[in-house]
Amino acid sequence: MRWLFVVTFLFQMPFVSAYAEKRPNILIAISDDQSWPHTSAYGSKFVKTPAFDRVAKEGVLFNNAYAASPGCSPSRAALLTGKHHWQIEHAGTHASLFPRKYQTFPEVLGENGYFVGLTGKGWGPGDFETAGWKQNPAGPSFDQKKTKPPFKKISGKDYAANFAEFLSEKPEDQPFCFWYGAHEPHRAFQQGSGLKAGKKLEDVEVPAFLPDRPEIRSDLLDYAVEIEWFDQHLGKILDQLEEAGELENTLVIVTSDNGMAFPRAKANCYEYGVHVPLAIRWGSEIAAGRTSDDLVGFVDLTATIYDATEVAPPDEESSLPGKSLVNILKSEKEGTVDSTRTAVFSGRERHSSSRYLNLAYPQRSMRTKQHLYIRNFRPDRWPAGSPRKLDENGGLGPQDGGYHDIDACPSLSYFIENKTDPEIVKYFDWATQKRPAVEIFDMEKDPACLNNLAGTEGFAETEKQLAQQFEDYLIKTKDPRILDGGDVFETYHRVSAIRQFPAPSHVEYYDTAMRKEGWIPLFNRRNLDGWKASTPSDSFEVVNGMIKAQATSDQSHLFYTGEVNDADFQDFELLVYVMTTPGSNSGIYFHTEYQEEGFPEVGHEVQVNSTHKNPNKTGSLFTVKDVTETDVTDNVFYTELITVKGNRVTIKVNDKTVVTYTEPSNYKHPKFSGRKIDHGTFALQAHDPDSTVYFREIWVRPLDDKKTDDQ
Repeated sequence: MRWLFVVTFLFQMPFVSAYAEKRPNILIAISDDQSWPHTSAYGSKFVKTPAFDRVAKEGVLFNNAYAASPGCSPSRAALLTGKHHWQIEHAGTHASLFPRKYQTFPEVLGENGYFVGLTGKGWGPGDFETAGWKQNPAGPSFDQKKTKPPFKKISGKDYAANFAEFLSEKPEDQPFCFWYGAHEPHRAFQQGSGLKAGKKLEDVEVPAFLPDRPEIRSDLLDYAVEIEWFDQHLGKILDQLEEAGELENTLVIVTSDNGMAFPRAKANCYEYGVHVPLAIRWGSEIAAGRTSDDLVGFVDLTATIYDATEVAPPDEESSLPGKSLVNILKSEKEGTVDSTRTAVFSGRERHSSSRYLNLAYPQRSMRTKQHLYIRNFRPDRWPAGSPRKLDENGGLGPQDGGYHDIDACPSLSYFIENKTDPEIVKYFDWATQKRPAVEIFDMEKDPACLNNLAGTEGFAETEKQLAQQFEDYLIKTKDPRILDGGDVFETYHRVSAIRQFPAPSHVEYYDTAMRKEGWIPLFNRRNLDGWKASTPSDSFEVVNGMIKAQATSDQSHLFYTGEVNDADFQDFELLVYVMTTPGSNSGIYFHTEYQEEGFPEVGHEVQVNSTHKNPNKTGSLFTVKDVTETDVTDNVFYTELITVKGNRVTIKVNDKTVVTYTEPSNYKHPKFSGRKIDHGTFALQAHDPDSTVYFREIWVRPLDDKKTDDQ
């Protein structure tokens, strides 16, 4: 597909040539998991980065740059789209999908005459092809050239040689946009590579949230080796640009996608998880050798690219939230240049598969000049992952074996092996134990984020002001976590491996309480055992412990065929937890029977519809007794309780009665003769390909004398 890009751009050459001198090239150089102090330009003694330092010396060094997320996939997606990770659906969570409707700046620049390419890691991990992308959202790949790295675990891609290949294919006078995404310093590292490279333990600066032990220092040296590999290739790329006469007309942006892969850093909204290095060079366009203390986010980098290239961002419902840095770059001032930059925001949802039913650990953070404000939206969950997962036989695995939101590494192993050491236990707890809903840190006094000021004496007024500023921005940018709880984030697919965890105590308590009251689960939260779908049968799947209903062509229905009551119910209560997505339609059938295709001839349908064009809304007894308005909203789970006693039907939505109906003995449905109160099973509807509905819990309580296998 790379050649398609080339051919397309060649047809645009007359336009390109006319404006080439006015249009800067774009080079994004982005490392994988590097915290901000770890370049020599910031004063690090154990990491040497002459190429990064050159960009800083010949441009602007930013002291307060923050990644969009402490994880690579959502952070890169935010940079590519110019939107916060909570604004881009699946693309804003780790290892999920990248919806095709969100355009990226490489794509937009390509449509406007730029020659586009990438080497190494673009957007990922995740699945972009399912959504219709023909190449990585960061651009077509140039990865053919290989090299032999000095240590194991370092990628064999010759990034610099691949950039040279890209330049050789670039048509003359055409501006380019290139994404150099190193795989380094992502875990794993070759253990001991730092010492083998001649680095010294005594040179390491150990962050205060890590114990100062030789094992930790050595792990940090290994990390430094991989940063330097990224930097070496950056240096070669800068030299190539200079030799080609392109460097002065290139906007060079060097950063990292998130912080270092160590406990309490990556996958956390603390400083070492989201504070990243940033240096920008733009030839004679900017005054060189300056430092900026302005607060900068990834969405600002995207806005800067559009501003510098004079290319309009995608035409969407709302403008991009970022603010261009061009005014800072072209200023001759240092320190804080733009006083309107009062805060920068980051956040995360699911990182790895680290909890029961793939649940996220949702966080949002706001960095002001002095404070870091963090909201942990689900403080009942384990931040690094549940301590124990299930083994391949379904039994409990070893204690502390489930911390998969911390990359496997010698430092984590050291924590676990030494957690009973009185001097180590606090570090272990900082990395793994549950956290309060609100955390606030004074970044001037506590850059390691260890002293939580939330709720402390004398801090109430400042905390209130920070909370208001935080919430106002999330409301303005329509973050579901602040608007409606964010249930929608739990529905997003994970395309990487999924691990199994035991149910948390509150889930076990809920299940036990329901069973004591006579309720029986019809859905096991794992698979569709006990259910059978009509054609097209692939319209139903289990995602994160929920049944996802989305027809792959015509409508489909999923019938309960399991052992409870022999799948034949007369009088009953049926409790279903449902979530609709915008514009979706579905239904819950009762007293029905399996049918190979089409709408069921037998049984009544209870409507599931908040915003679909169909006028019959949630809770309707479809075409029998309809509800035209509903209080429930999309992207939020609600309950539908259907009770049938004799010929009487009661339907409650979120415990509010919306329908009461008594069927006359001579009732006949106007279209389907079998649609009447009688007996039968239940079914869920996948209405059409544009309707996506989730069913999280399905419980039945038989009210007749028929015994069940569970009784």
